[in-house]
Amino acid sequence: MDQDFLIRKPKYCCWVLNYRCMLRCRMCYIWDIKGDKSQETTMEEKKRLVRSLRGMVGPDFEFHLSGGEPLMTEGVLDLVNFIADEGYKTNMVTNGFLIDEKMAEDIMSSGLGSITISLDGMNPQTHDYIRGVNGSYSRIMKAIEYLHRFRRDNGPKISILTVIMERNLDELLKLTEWVQEDKRLEMISFQAINQPFCEDMDKEWFREDKNSFLWPQDAGKASSIMERLRELRLNGYKIGNHHNHFLHFKEYFKDPNEFLKKIKCNLGDYEFHVDPYGKMFFCCLTDPIGNIKTDDINKIWYSPETKRIRQDVYNCRKNCHIMINCFYEDEDGRA
Repeated sequence: MDQDFLIRKPKYCCWVLNYRCMLRCRMCYIWDIKGDKSQETTMEEKKRLVRSLRGMVGPDFEFHLSGGEPLMTEGVLDLVNFIADEGYKTNMVTNGFLIDEKMAEDIMSSGLGSITISLDGMNPQTHDYIRGVNGSYSRIMKAIEYLHRFRRDNGPKISILTVIMERNLDELLKLTEWVQEDKRLEMISFQAINQPFCEDMDKEWFREDKNSFLWPQDAGKASSIMERLRELRLNGYKIGNHHNHFLHFKEYFKDPNEFLKKIKCNLGDYEFHVDPYGKMFFCCLTDPIGNIKTDDINKIWYSPETKRIRQDVYNCRKNCHIMINCFYEDEDGRA
């Protein structure tokens, strides 16, 4: 399938700063990657990427900083401050484990736009089991307390990110109510469980016994909870997802191999990803478009080779974790 399309200016950069993490999450094996820290991009290379966007993007451009655990990247808050000085927005997704009082104070004065903490259960036992380290839940609660203590009126907003899975399905509504009542928190956003990161792709992964605690076993029950979350969103609850996102989650939990987009995957339209070693790509299932160590994003964004890779993205028909979760758009185009 070939088609003409309008190449938009990028609006987001999803930047995985490292593949290191102190947790042992059961739905992600990034922590088990034997990467070479010495090959990660230098601070100057990171700053060069940020500078290269001058004149290319608008002031609403946003960097989504993640990992691994992004706070394990040396100088990460200096990078945040540099991005802010360049006039761009930032969001950081963290497991919260490293946020003590000093770290919280530094984060709140770094120029960060918003911080999102991964929390997968209302009960400590649920979250700690999913994240593979006892005490991680209590660390999050302390992190929220510290961050709120040092937050000023224009400081980073604090939000929660929760992965929907079998293990926490019965706690999602309670978790939503807690966020709704907690004035320290901006919102809660949800992502649907996918095949654990860093496993070989297997479209039947959700049928395996070892993943039964991840994949919702009762599609009817999952559907009912998605409907309730949609109702809460329509009623003004502090939920980050578009209300129709939960309708797509319902369909996904019925059949994760049925492609949900009616037209095409839109990942090539307005965002790009960067890995710890500088590789730039739209999707990990297609060729990279360049590397920040050697290439200028401003120069390659409109190149014929990038156009070819963009077309490969449009032709893809897989419900990958990025398409289903991170860059969902309602059919009328509203994110």
